[in-house]
Amino acid sequence: MECQLCQQREATVHIKQVQDGDVREMHVCAECAAQHGLEDVSPMDLTDFLFGVNASRDEASSPADGKRCPTCGFTGKEFKKRSRLGCARCYEAFAEDVDPMLTSMHRGDQHVGKVPAAERKGFELMRLEQEMATAVQVQDFETAARCRDRIREIGGEPAGAQGDGSVI
Repeated sequence: MECQLCQQREATVHIKQVQDGDVREMHVCAECAAQHGLEDVSPMDLTDFLFGVNASRDEASSPADGKRCPTCGFTGKEFKKRSRLGCARCYEAFAEDVDPMLTSMHRGDQHVGKVPAAERKGFELMRLEQEMATAVQVQDFETAARCRDRIREIGGEPAGAQGDGSVI
């Protein structure tokens, strides 16, 4: 595969970025990668992501190293080595280190799960009504109108709707 930047050399560095479901790939040669500061790009494992780049490769200690789970005795150092926690209580013991990373990885701090197909409409209507109420509060009437229109499209009636079609 040819380098996407210089289009002269063989691409040896392959970068894949996923953001909001949008996947972008870039294939560049080693020289172009070095010119753009990408010469040290290597695959990351889970512990590197959670505790900092190269944490599992370096012997330097991290804040999690000194912690120990009171239930199973699992340590931060063991987590870095195995890429998994010892028991359910480990999440509490290592919460200070793990919570911010899980929140950013999963776009939130609560597991919502899948919604049964029969109930999706109701959940979507609730979400849109909340979004519309927030938009009205901050006087973003364009967003509120889009939400109102989407609610009507789905087949719901916006909260506060009058029989004549106007919204309070």
